[in-house]
Amino acid sequence: MALLGSNEDEGGEVPSSESDAVKAAESTPVFTARSLIRAVQGGLFATFVMTAFRLPILRSLPPSANFWAKYVGSGHPEEYTGMGAVLHVLYGVSFGALFGLLYPRMNLPRSATETEGVVWGAIFGLALSAFGERVMLQRMLDMDLEADAETIFHASHAVYGIALGAWVGSRIDPDPDYEEYEHSQ
Repeated sequence: MALLGSNEDEGGEVPSSESDAVKAAESTPVFTARSLIRAVQGGLFATFVMTAFRLPILRSLPPSANFWAKYVGSGHPEEYTGMGAVLHVLYGVSFGALFGLLYPRMNLPRSATETEGVVWGAIFGLALSAFGERVMLQRMLDMDLEADAETIFHASHAVYGIALGAWVGSRIDPDPDYEEYEHSQ
């Protein structure tokens, strides 16, 4: 039984090998939808993990309220703490979705999905951090972080990426014979 059904059922050719069957299954809309759902869940999870790491150290919310105040609202960022928090969760979920759609297409070994997820997630988180600092903070918001705040900014994005990668990696189906892979532990 293939991961998401065989191409033969849809009138297509039967894949010639197991890796061809896996590639065919991964190109279906159902696989893409499942990847997206898992990635959105992972983005939400990773955003909360990141915030739980960052908040007690910096004792402030992420600068999303500054973005809202500058581009949408007309008041001071403190007036938009709630919208800033919502915007930050939306960022986290959106980038989680992006990672989750890209990750299964990287042709990684199926035997180490959590490990690969953590490694690629950390790289993804640090790339987001560099983008966030250079583009969002410096160019769009005219903000420069103090050295310690900058360190925690980058560390929190690494935590986000690690949590996201572990979540998404742990939910990739390592065995194409199962219709859906779920952790039961």
